[in-house]
Amino acid sequence: MNEISKLLTNERFKGLMFCQLFLPNKHRIILLYRWDSNDPTLSLHDTNHNVYRLDPSGSVVWQVRRDDSNRPDDWWEQLHALARSEGYDGAREPFMYIDLEYPDGRRITSDEQGDGKGILLWEPGCLIRLVGSAYQKYILDPETGIAKNVTPVPCHERPW
Repeated sequence: MNEISKLLTNERFKGLMFCQLFLPNKHRIILLYRWDSNDPTLSLHDTNHNVYRLDPSGSVVWQVRRDDSNRPDDWWEQLHALARSEGYDGAREPFMYIDLEYPDGRRITSDEQGDGKGILLWEPGCLIRLVGSAYQKYILDPETGIAKNVTPVPCHERPW
């Protein structure tokens, strides 16, 4: 059994399944997701920061940090206030999948088969895109863990 197929087991992190992106140094970037209602619910913070870089031993190198500087300063506060007015504990806007763009323009999505087991292999020059719920798109720096929001403003503008 090769190293990648060993990682295709039902391994979990914080009790949840995940999509993963392999880095050449045997580190992984993982994106947690709830498979069904039997899976644990993460805290509000961990739900909105559900991407981690793990070293070969499985220890956390970083948990993603969002850079939403292309939005108003109080954007997250507005989202949380709206969610709380509807009876929720806040806005839960997790990242949904990883989209890897290779230097030659090929794009691979972490869940192309729809089975939640997408495996990606990063190589130098690849752009890591994180797609969030609520139409938000980010570019992830694999070294720092900062996900920069690159969604056009307004994000729901239609061309017609």
